[in-house]
Amino acid sequence: MRTVSIMLAMAAFGLTAAPAAAVTQFAGNGHLYEFVATDLSWQGALAAAAAATPIAGYTAHLVTITSQAEDDFLKTLTGSATFVWAAGTDEDAEGTWKWAAGPEAGQTFFIFGTGSVGFSNWNAGEPNNVGTEDYLHFKANAGNWNDIFSTFPSGGYVVEYSLNSGAVPEPASWAMLLGGLGVVGTALRRRGSRKTVAA
Repeated sequence: MRTVSIMLAMAAFGLTAAPAAAVTQFAGNGHLYEFVATDLSWQGALAAAAAATPIAGYTAHLVTITSQAEDDFLKTLTGSATFVWAAGTDEDAEGTWKWAAGPEAGQTFFIFGTGSVGFSNWNAGEPNNVGTEDYLHFKANAGNWNDIFSTFPSGGYVVEYSLNSGAVPEPASWAMLLGGLGVVGTALRRRGSRKTVAA
């Protein structure tokens, strides 16, 4: 519904945009998510997500997963893709898993031998660091997490658009619409005031 309204507002001003259907809001945190189906390394996905097209009021980054509800939501978003990159890594200290992006960047969520210190959803027996596996991906169609090497063939990655701190998000198209109406309204008020003065 929101996407349709935005597209109609943009059409009224003759504006075009890439299809917005791929960007979906998760009600649990108000963030926006976009699944990109492409085979990149973990580092490539981290960089590509950070460079995603900006959305007013949000910051783009490779997805961090901080609750079961968010994890479940992501599985519906990524469809039949087998493995999808997320921003978790233990490359700095083996067995200490941290988020490498987003508002949670630098936060530890799992310590091998201790367990979760935040939310995690590993497959049974994972993470196991077979052959230097330092990066997090999840099975989109089955759901649980796995550690893997950075160049493992991937079904894609998820861009998460987190709300900017203290920002009230307003889609750029609505800002343009309101700005355009503001200009029209100002012109009409000036025109009306000139008539009043002339009378």
